[in-house]
Amino acid sequence: MSLEFKQNYFELFSLPIQFPLDKQLLAHNFRELQRQYHPDRFANSSDQERRIAVQTTGYLNEANETLKSARLRAIYLLELQGVNFDLCETTHDMNFLMDQMETREALEKATQTNDPLDQVDKISQRIKQNTQYLEDDFQHNLEAGNIAKAKEAVLKMRFYERLTDEAKHLQEKLEDEMFA
Repeated sequence: MSLEFKQNYFELFSLPIQFPLDKQLLAHNFRELQRQYHPDRFANSSDQERRIAVQTTGYLNEANETLKSARLRAIYLLELQGVNFDLCETTHDMNFLMDQMETREALEKATQTNDPLDQVDKISQRIKQNTQYLEDDFQHNLEAGNIAKAKEAVLKMRFYERLTDEAKHLQEKLEDEMFA
């Protein structure tokens, strides 16, 4: 059993090193590697081989999760170019931050409308469109070699991930209340 832990995640899954990703190919290659290195296949092997299988599976899972997420994939691409990310780092674009606050307020107020599910759906669509805009902006800036602007787009993507989660949880809550 040998998997090269030094190769980047794209190489691991035989994918081109780029932001656009064939998610079906990623899933297929992930399943193939999982099938090959899954710890169950090494149940009767030595302790060392079983330990390596567990480590390999962990590596495969981390690589897969990173590439599946647009934001994590974008961070990874920038890290491959030597860009560092601080977990506390955030955007300083005040207009963007104000828009985030307004969107959160709109989600809170959605429960007070005549059709809260429809209102949450409209807000979710707007969040999705803005997320796609940021992903396109990231790709454009990365390809143009404008790393600072690409990083700024990634920092903003985190906000839209949170908004997406908030909208999803609110929608689930509203649906639960409807059927309770």
